[in-house]
Amino acid sequence: MNEILTAIQQLEKGGQYKVLERLDAPQAYHQGNPQTPRIGIVLDTETTGLDTSKDKIIELGFIAFHYDAGTGAIYDILQRYGGFEDPKEPLTEIVKQVTGITDDMLIGQSLDETKIVHWLNKSSLIIAHNAAFDRQMLERRLPQISDSNWACTLNDIHWQDENITSLKLDYIAYKLGYFFEGHRAVNDAEATLHLLSKTLPNSGKLAMSELLNHARVQSRRYFAVGAPFDKKDDLKERGYRWLADYAYTDQYGKTKKGVWSKAIHQEETKEEEIWLQDNIYSGQKTVFTYNDLTANNRYSMQEFK
Repeated sequence: MNEILTAIQQLEKGGQYKVLERLDAPQAYHQGNPQTPRIGIVLDTETTGLDTSKDKIIELGFIAFHYDAGTGAIYDILQRYGGFEDPKEPLTEIVKQVTGITDDMLIGQSLDETKIVHWLNKSSLIIAHNAAFDRQMLERRLPQISDSNWACTLNDIHWQDENITSLKLDYIAYKLGYFFEGHRAVNDAEATLHLLSKTLPNSGKLAMSELLNHARVQSRRYFAVGAPFDKKDDLKERGYRWLADYAYTDQYGKTKKGVWSKAIHQEETKEEEIWLQDNIYSGQKTVFTYNDLTANNRYSMQEFK
């Protein structure tokens, strides 16, 4: 092993080569017992499509593990689970190509709800790479787990600050020194957990610690209700996105659909409200609304109600 490490160091020393390690998921990252023990779960879903309102889960994988709530250090692996579910409809060719899952693999299969719900209910935090997708898919399938705390490795770590410019899981893994076979639920869950065990390249912080810090921060989602049409470019440039299916009742009691929306950290809310008042509503009566967010409702459909 020492000879291998020496060879790797020699290869990388001149800056001409970068050696990547194939992920061999361990049974533990730290030995011993955490001082502030918590159970976390990293999960991933493969689905029939990207519409969280109607597409179906065809595979779910999760890794349950111990971590220290104070330091973010990850300890032993408690449970691995991977299971298929028959969507009762043929898969599209693109889903087959991306996931490697075929219709024959799914016939008659169903998720082990008892095991999944047991571990999700035991966990203090559920983690996914793009939690806004996985949480909404899972809550449609298992509404009994909707009262859970979630965090997102895509959004709750500032990758740009670490000079990591793509948010794709395989690219982040590459930048952190490993690679894996992706687009299968358990593999992606293992790769995401491995990511959390790493030290971030610029800040030197533990990725799991950084994730926990951001997950604990309260934020607020704004809805620019009644924003004038000619302000759409200003809103888009500010980071708002159009929610075409969002329904609301305007000041005259009429039901309307579609709104510009953005989520920001709690400490930035005053500045955001001043910007909305001055730039979108031009000093007129303010009609924007908002929802306060914590890990309990963030990334859920509850965030938009």
